[in-house]
Parts: sequence; C-alpha cells; structure tokens
Amino acid sequence: MDTATTDKDRFVGVPFYIFITALLGSVALANAVATWRDGTAALVWPSLLLFAAHIGLYWVNLRQFTGKRWRLFYCAAQATLIVILATLPYGIDSNATLAASLTITQVGEALGLWGNTRRALWLGLFYFGLLSMLLSLSVARDKLLLSAAGIMLNGNFIVLLMVLYNQQLAERQKAEELTETLESANAQLAAYAAQNAALTLQAERQRMARELHDTLAQGVAGLVLQLEAVKAHLAAGRDERAAEIVEQALGRARTTLAASRAAIDDLRATTTDLAAAMRERAERFSQATGILCTVDVATDAGDELPNVTLEHVLAVLGEALANVARHAAATQATVRLAREDGALLLTVSDDGCGFDPAQTPGAGHYGLLGMRERARLMGGSLSVHSAPERGTCVQLVAPAMVSTG
Repeated sequence: MDTATTDKDRFVGVPFYIFITALLGSVALANAVATWRDGTAALVWPSLLLFAAHIGLYWVNLRQFTGKRWRLFYCAAQATLIVILATLPYGIDSNATLAASLTITQVGEALGLWGNTRRALWLGLFYFGLLSMLLSLSVARDKLLLSAAGIMLNGNFIVLLMVLYNQQLAERQKAEELTETLESANAQLAAYAAQNAALTLQAERQRMARELHDTLAQGVAGLVLQLEAVKAHLAAGRDERAAEIVEQALGRARTTLAASRAAIDDLRATTTDLAAAMRERAERFSQATGILCTVDVATDAGDELPNVTLEHVLAVLGEALANVARHAAATQATVRLAREDGALLLTVSDDGCGFDPAQTPGAGHYGLLGMRERARLMGGSLSVHSAPERGTCVQLVAPAMVSTG
C-alpha cells in the first residue's frame, strides 16, 4: 500500500478542512469589513475571491494530494496566495496575524496529510521561512521580535498538538495491525492444530493396523480353515484326523491369544529399557512356540533412545518373530541389537525353511509392509535376506537419535 494512501487513511480529513474553512472564512469576512471601513472598498471583492481560491485549494488537495505534479502546483499556488493576502493593505497588525494564520494552517495540513515524516518537516520549514519573510515585511523592526515570539508560541503549540496527535494515531494503527496479525496467527495455529489432530488420528490408525493385522486377523482366519477341515474329516468319518486338527487349532488359538495380548500390551505400555523389553519378547516367543530364541544386545545399543524409536524397534522385532513362528518352521532364532557408525542395527535371523523375498505376499499379509513403514518413519531402511532351506535374516538400520527429554 502506498505511504500517502496510508497517511490519508490516518488523517482526520473532512472535519479538519471544515475547521480550516470556518477559520479562514471568519478571517476573510473580518478583513473585508476592516477594509470597507478603512475606505478601500475596491479591495473587498478581490480579497474575498483570493480567500475563496485559497480555501478551495484545500478541498481539492484533500482528494488530489497524492500526485507529485499536483503537490508542486498546490504548494506554489498556496504560497503565492498567502503572500498576496498577507501583503494587502489591511493594516500592520492585521497583516501579521493573517500571515501567521495562513502559514500555520498550511503546516497543520502537512502534518495531517503526511504525519510526522520528513516531507511534513520540509513543508513546515518552508512555511516557517515564508512567515518569517512576511513578518519582516509587515512588522516594524522594534516590534518584530515581540510579534514573532507571540506568533511562534501559539503556532508551536498548535504544531505540537498535531505532532502528538499523529503519534497517537500511529500507535493506534500499530496496535490494530498487531491485533490483526495475532488474529491471523491464531487462525493459522487453529488450522495447524486441526490438521495435526487429523494426521495424528490417521497415524494412530495405521499404527494399530500394523500392530494387529497378523494377530487377530491371521489367527482367526487360520482357525476358520482348521475348523472347516475338522468338519470335513468328521463328515468323512476320520475322527482321529479331526482330533489332531482340533489339537492344532487349540494351539493356534493359544498362540493367537498370546500374540493379541502382547499387541494390546504394546499399545498401552511404554518402556525405556530396550534390552529388557527385547529379552521379554524373546522369552514370551519361546514359551508360546517352543522355538529357542537368543538375544544379544550391545552395552550401549539401547541407551537414550526416544520413545518413538523404542516403539518402532520393538514392533519390528515382534513382527519378525511372529513371521518366524508362522512361516519359518525354525528350531531357533537369534536377535541382535548394536550400534555401528552412529546407526542402530536390529537383526532377527532363523534357521527355518526360508522363502523367496521377491515373491509378492498374498492378500492379508502385511508384515513386511508394516516393518518397512516403521523403518521409513524412523528415517531408516529394512532389508530381508532369505533363500529356501537357508533361513531368513531381517535387518533394520535406523538413525540412533538421542532422546532430548
């Protein structure tokens, strides 16, 4: 926005010009009456017309003052009119008072339009010089100092009021701008908070899906298949085979229940001792599956890690062990956690049947996808090395960020 437009918005405008019109109109009429009484009636109408032109230029300037060419014309025209009006033969006292009134109103207008700026200062100095010249021409030398002192005292008082008023307007404008800025910032913060809440909810849903996708869903699906097989064997009279499948279904149900409880515990609880949590996971895994699981945690591997990193590492470990239990047909598994070159390394390996990592998982199998999502959220990567009859090795590499609190 243009500075002149801003200053114009701050300027009172019409009330100020109404005051100038009333003041200068009164002066014009008083001088016209004095001129008529002095016997110089021929000057009455010319002086009134000059006053009318002077006042009219004020009102035109209210709308046109932003133009540079207009400002030059306006300043020159008003200065010329002031000189003419202040030098007409009204009498010595009348000329001095008129010159002061005309120049002070010009200074007041400059302060009103431009505020406490350098432009207003230069205009004020110009009209001060013009007033000094007019006083030297219209006031006797023995009275010049006293007359100038009185005029300057009154004029400076008016100018000081305008300066203080401008400062008040500027402070009020700053306060309004600050209020608008604060309101805008509050609106943005509210929008960001709503967006963050939505993203947090979405992230939490994804996290719960990663935690539970291969516990309840896969476990119940397996139980349904086994129960259908039992039904088929019973219908065919193969009771022994049906009983075997029932035993297998009971084992699967216990495993699914244990895995579901573990997942729920992970969602509710947080831990700061990663090594202890990993050993607990391994022990629980061995008890549920009968597969021997050894844990090797480096001395400083789990120190001062953020809670988010702990949660992701434990989730990847739980998913990797769940895959060993469901698919590997292994007899033992090994878990290692270490730090190398500033990175955190989690390795889960087994001696099972292995698989082809390039093969696309079937529908409903999101274990590897969930582990890779967690690795990405940590700013790391997940690699899977496996081959038929050679076992599987899952390795998580992530930045070992240090907790700040």
